[in-house]
Amino acid sequence: MFKLFLRENRATIFFLIGCFFWLNLLLMLEVDFKAVALWYLNGTLLFFGILFLSYQYMKAAKQFAHMEVGDAENYLEAFAQYAEKAELEAIRALRQKEARLEEDSDFQIAWVHEVKTPLTAMRLLLDQLPMNKTRQQLEVEWLRIHLLVDQSLHTLRLSHIAQDAHFANVSLKRACVAEIREMQNWFMSKDLAIELEVDDEVIVTDEKWLRFIIRQLLSNAVKYSDIGSVITIRYEKGQLSIIDEGIGIEENDVPRIFEKGFTGTSGRKQSASTGMGLFLAQQSAKALGMHLTATSKKGTTVSIHFPKRDTYTSTYVTKMSR
Repeated sequence: MFKLFLRENRATIFFLIGCFFWLNLLLMLEVDFKAVALWYLNGTLLFFGILFLSYQYMKAAKQFAHMEVGDAENYLEAFAQYAEKAELEAIRALRQKEARLEEDSDFQIAWVHEVKTPLTAMRLLLDQLPMNKTRQQLEVEWLRIHLLVDQSLHTLRLSHIAQDAHFANVSLKRACVAEIREMQNWFMSKDLAIELEVDDEVIVTDEKWLRFIIRQLLSNAVKYSDIGSVITIRYEKGQLSIIDEGIGIEENDVPRIFEKGFTGTSGRKQSASTGMGLFLAQQSAKALGMHLTATSKKGTTVSIHFPKRDTYTSTYVTKMSR
């Protein structure tokens, strides 16, 4: 550090030495100037010079207290070496953290798959029970657990959606019908009617993730619908809308319903609300080149906006297929 300080401040040191020589030369030309006064003046100048350089050195030492200056020629090079080392350490720490997160994610995915085994066994046992009100209630609760497990699994996979997605021509009507059948017991328990206004429209996307998005929107619609009301699934002008006649969303809450963990006024009335469903649906949609919007007046309408076929094919399909 001391050598680096000398190299960095050599101009200042040479300037002070030059001042000493020049001042002494002038004083020596004055014949009446006493030697004692000359030594006194030089001592004073030397004291303040050392004091000034000591202050500069302490200031520099404080700045470089946590740095290894090595063989740096100047402060700029020392800072550059420190920044490079700090960057390498940050990258190493980031990779270690990513590895730990990956390990935790793998463990959680394995745990979710383990949970599916008893759920499958429960499904088989439910199918053997006589059809009555108790069985219907059990099937609804089983479905809610199944949806939560499925949501957890897709949450863990969301960060790897680019590697997980497989794009192909997907029948939008078939995807909607499949999700309606999955939730039919929940619909029946609340005496909900489903109106499907979707023609044989074909969308280029990943079917599994599209169905996950529809599943989240449908489960929200069922959760907040009044008993005996109607849920409409409609496709028109490049967007799929899921419309319910439920309690709706407060006007101030609408811009925030896709935020992570946001439950809103209506959500707080539902103890089962986690504020994750619409957030995950929006993030999944964005990863597939879509986006979601919501409006709420009488009931709530949440729409999936699909990109144009040519734009979609030229960007997302090409990108994901690499």
